[in-house]
Amino acid sequence: MTSNELKELVKEHFSLIDAPAEVTETFGEVRDINDAFTIKFPGDTLEVGDKVTVVTAEDQEMDAPDGFHELADGRKIKTEGSVVTEILAKEDMAEEEEVKEEELEEEVKEEEMLEVEVEPGVSMEDVVKLIGEVVSEEMKKMQDQYKALAAKFEEAMKEPASEKTLPKTNNSKVEKFNVAKAKNSDRIQMAINSIKKKK
Repeated sequence: MTSNELKELVKEHFSLIDAPAEVTETFGEVRDINDAFTIKFPGDTLEVGDKVTVVTAEDQEMDAPDGFHELADGRKIKTEGSVVTEILAKEDMAEEEEVKEEELEEEVKEEEMLEVEVEPGVSMEDVVKLIGEVVSEEMKKMQDQYKALAAKFEEAMKEPASEKTLPKTNNSKVEKFNVAKAKNSDRIQMAINSIKKKK
């Protein structure tokens, strides 16, 4: 073993090895679209899974609230529990807007399909009468069903129960409490006497 190896071994054994230099974590920042606050994130680039904080104009730092945040560079991020769960670039946002527009168009088409086309010469009063007739027929059906159920209930109430519903009483004798037979009868008697005196 050389002298240098021996020195290193002694240093290692007695913990004389130089402590590694402190690692300082760098943070990146990006402003929101309205320039109201700054989003602070670890490292150089904002990535999904990063824990982010919000720094207000008054230099107050707090956990980022849940929801979507539009950034000054055109991206949009979603945070949950102050962690970035989604990053949308401008292109992704444009695609999302297109999908929303398509869904909206489909909803409008469905609503248009639901609209009733009234034949020429048919007044709105006739349509309302027709709807009233249909509704009254349905109401009559429901009333008939209710009456049938009420009649069945009445019949069931008239029939005697197959089992008694009252609790069974225990026929064993209940002994009356006797102070003289109790273990601490003298204390009980004193308590009874003091209660009687107060009355």
